[in-house]
Amino acid sequence: MAEKIKFFYDSEWKTGTLSATSEHENFPVENTQHRDFNKHWRSQYGAGSGWGNFKIEASVNDRLDFKDNGNTTRAASLTVAEYDADELAAHIEVQMETVCSDTFTVEYLEVSNKFKITNGVGTFQLLWNTGTNKARSVAGTIGFDDSADDTGAANYTADSIRIHSEERISVDFGSAKDVYGVIIRGHNLSAQATAKAEFSTNNWSSVAESISFTVQDDIMVLEWDTAKNYRYVRVWMRDREKAIGYVAIGVVFVGGQFQPVENFLDEGEIERVDPSELHSTEHGQESSIQIEHFDIWPYTFRVKGTTEKGYFDALWNALGTSKPFFICEDPASPLTTTRYVSLTSYRWQPVRRSTNLWYLSLGIKEQR
Repeated sequence: MAEKIKFFYDSEWKTGTLSATSEHENFPVENTQHRDFNKHWRSQYGAGSGWGNFKIEASVNDRLDFKDNGNTTRAASLTVAEYDADELAAHIEVQMETVCSDTFTVEYLEVSNKFKITNGVGTFQLLWNTGTNKARSVAGTIGFDDSADDTGAANYTADSIRIHSEERISVDFGSAKDVYGVIIRGHNLSAQATAKAEFSTNNWSSVAESISFTVQDDIMVLEWDTAKNYRYVRVWMRDREKAIGYVAIGVVFVGGQFQPVENFLDEGEIERVDPSELHSTEHGQESSIQIEHFDIWPYTFRVKGTTEKGYFDALWNALGTSKPFFICEDPASPLTTTRYVSLTSYRWQPVRRSTNLWYLSLGIKEQR
């Protein structure tokens, strides 16, 4: 038997203070607070933007071993920080020149989304595989394969696309809030991507909890029966090899939920609606404006007691017919039963006037 439906409608994400590791000026992080999941936040990309977020960590990816034009082994040390692609390229260039007299050009190629390293005085070697600092090499961060060294040339272009190390969208609620779910509607993450919901009590000096999403098309869902109480929450993502050069996230929900005592009744028909517009000229020639189809359907609940009816009333008063929200029809299977919807109607009738017992019907419209 399916678990009782959950309504996720009181989103703390909409009122918190947002920040992102990077963003395109035309697709700011505040887009994730809006109702339209087709109007995304996008990570930084495009000519002159510097591109996405690259993170250098101590003892993880903070070294670059190479042999200069004179065949002397060198090791460039990278400063722990977060950079955009252009900044990281410039930093690597400076640090390579710091340890030898060769002149280097390190650049991020905007057309291919790849890093390129050039020695201006002749051939050199990048010791990705045999360098003494292989375990903490920057190779993977900037897209170079470390299974072999790069030798015999004056310039080398990375083997793989890199658009970032990771991207993060963070929210500060101002004080700790109860979180029963984190839901994302609309994204361009690939099946190979990693995405997590992370929580902190100390403004990210440390991560208290990190929970991975199952990355799937359309909606990604994490939900709990017991609240997680945190001030700081973020969506963490890594999808480094996207040819289009950016990752995008649509609507984000982080907040509470309401779960009725009884589940909705299994009754009522689903209507499939085609809102496309059809026009005819005076001579009978037809043309149309194609609009994506959507479904509408009812939920009917048997509600006992003024307390529970008050929860339904609060849902209606908060949303009306203009504000979308999320429902999870079966919390045991949230990945396949969570939908982004709005209300079209709210009707109730007493079963008997002498008792606090009602049938309550909600009209539901799928948001597309």
